[in-house]
Amino acid sequence: MRLFFFYIAIFSLACNHLLAQNYTAIINSLSTDKQKADTVFSFARKTFRKAKFDSADYWLSRGYSYAKNTGEAEIIAKYNVEWANSQYMQGKYAKGLEYIYAGLPLLQKKLSYDVHNSLLLIAGNCHSGLQSKDSALKYFFECVEYNNLNVPYRNWLPYTAIGDVFLHTDNYSESEKYYRKAYELTTAKDGKPDHGYTITMFANLYYVWQKTSEFAKLIDEYNQLMASKKLKEGKDPSHNLMMIQWQTDKLEDRVGFITKVKESSLASGAILSVYLANSYLINLYERNKQYDKALQFAAENENLAKKNNDIYTEYISNKVKYGLYKKIVNYQEVEKTADRLFLLKDSMANIQNRRTALDLASKYESEKKQQEIELLTTQNGLREKEVALLTADKSLAALLLQKEILQRGALETENLLMDSIVKKEQAYSFSVMNEKKKEAALNAALGRENTFKADELKKEKNLRRILIGGAVLFLLAASIILFQYRRQIIKNLVIQKQSDDLQVLMKEIHHRVKNNLQVISSLLDLQSLTIADSQASEAVKEGKNRVQSMALIHQNLYSEGNIKGIRTKEYINNLLQGLCDSYNITNDKVKVKTQIDDLNLDVDTMIPLGLVLNELVSNSLKYAFKDGRQGELSIVLKEEAQYLLLKVSDNGTGYPEGMNAKEGKSFGMKMIRAFAQKLKAKLDVYNNNGAVVEMQITKYNQA
Repeated sequence: MRLFFFYIAIFSLACNHLLAQNYTAIINSLSTDKQKADTVFSFARKTFRKAKFDSADYWLSRGYSYAKNTGEAEIIAKYNVEWANSQYMQGKYAKGLEYIYAGLPLLQKKLSYDVHNSLLLIAGNCHSGLQSKDSALKYFFECVEYNNLNVPYRNWLPYTAIGDVFLHTDNYSESEKYYRKAYELTTAKDGKPDHGYTITMFANLYYVWQKTSEFAKLIDEYNQLMASKKLKEGKDPSHNLMMIQWQTDKLEDRVGFITKVKESSLASGAILSVYLANSYLINLYERNKQYDKALQFAAENENLAKKNNDIYTEYISNKVKYGLYKKIVNYQEVEKTADRLFLLKDSMANIQNRRTALDLASKYESEKKQQEIELLTTQNGLREKEVALLTADKSLAALLLQKEILQRGALETENLLMDSIVKKEQAYSFSVMNEKKKEAALNAALGRENTFKADELKKEKNLRRILIGGAVLFLLAASIILFQYRRQIIKNLVIQKQSDDLQVLMKEIHHRVKNNLQVISSLLDLQSLTIADSQASEAVKEGKNRVQSMALIHQNLYSEGNIKGIRTKEYINNLLQGLCDSYNITNDKVKVKTQIDDLNLDVDTMIPLGLVLNELVSNSLKYAFKDGRQGELSIVLKEEAQYLLLKVSDNGTGYPEGMNAKEGKSFGMKMIRAFAQKLKAKLDVYNNNGAVVEMQITKYNQA
């Protein structure tokens, strides 16, 4: 069995190799660099559309030399655009900008509209992906100016991108301004598929902004657009607008928002939006196992459908109720609902049958009338032709009759003379004909035999050639595969060695960084001992603790086999031990409790998280228990459904009454807010039998 799969793998490699050879043969058969560049670009475009980005990059790198040899700016810029777009689709924004910057100088020359527009648009997208807001806006606005001079309608795409940039910076008014511009452009272009996309993005803004009435209007417009296109629910890529950012909200917030949307839809008479809102409420309560509330909204949809004589929606509502009754094990209601479903299904079938019968009858009557008209037209044409033919026949018949009377007498005498001659010739011809038939039959038999022998000989030669050619090809393919296999083994060994060397080097780098940070921490500790000013000494001590928190990260990286991630449980315990030692805190004075998930976070997440945790724990140890009383410090770090929760609390004196600690102007609080923004975290600071700080971190990565 292993040998069988080995042969299968060899055959697959041979096919790919032969396919690449076919493409290479096509390219080599071309005479000019322009033809080669265009042909290779078409190969790259085909693989890009199939999301085979590695293959697309291979063909682009291979064809780029041909493009440069042409010296034509259009071809070179086209390659840069396609290459940058491939990198952007893979999330490699910095790499994509390298190709964009190589193509931007070509804008000084006259390029086609599509290439010029794509250079500016992809440049903005890559900067947006790197969160370079100002650079992204620069290229998007340049794209808008260029489109205004050429194709103003195409501005809907950069307008949407600009709105998205402002949305991510919480500038909702500016975001609304540019989304509206895109919306107005696609609305004016009737039937354009771009309008569904702009509605989606526009509705997302109003959802984040919590503007329920505007959101409800867009949902109603989207439902009408779906109905005009005759699209079914879930078939359109812009569907499920109300589920945008759904996972980050609490149940109460979701229910409140959808309820406001439903009220707005009821006020405007948008029944489809009301159905949809109730369906989402049913789904929410069902997922939270609140089946009674879900049944209330299913019944509301059923009553609304009855009121509007909408049998299909009534059927769907009863089907939902049937499923809910089964979940709460109410078999009496399950049986009643099942009976109702059968009745509704029969009614729907009868309505559909009547519609089908009416359509067929109408179609039959129209086709029958059309056929009758065509038949009458044909009959009238035939009658006219028959009348003309009869008239001509009468004239011709009179002339032929006179001629026949004259010729009949001459023919009678001639026939008497010819009869004897004809009989003699018939006898002779009959004998000659028999001889010719025999000769022809003999020649045909000989010809068939010769043809058969020639065909057999030709088939034998072709079969021999095919067998020889197949054997040669098989041997050639086997030798190529064996060569490639050995070559790949050598490459794998080299790659493994390089990987091991890099891992050792990375550990050495982290070790040296840790040592350098440890030296800085020790220098700061020594410096604090020589400073007379207590406030300055405390500031230097805090700096020492921050440096120490970063040094612990690099220590974990080189001391374990995992050089990419940090084990949170071990790191936080070491950090807490170091802070307690720094502030001379013992377990008798302050009892430290931890609830930490054993996660493996990457360095970019762990450094800001460690600095925030260092700051919060230091604040509690310094300020929470000033009166010398015993206390308790709690640290929680766990992974929830869609975010990482960090909670630091104590039972100390808490924040002074009337003080907004979240808006504090101290360096520590500014640093906490900055790192919260970097980690896309929701920050809460409040008193609850002491100081409590919570962060719900949405931007984090596990190693």
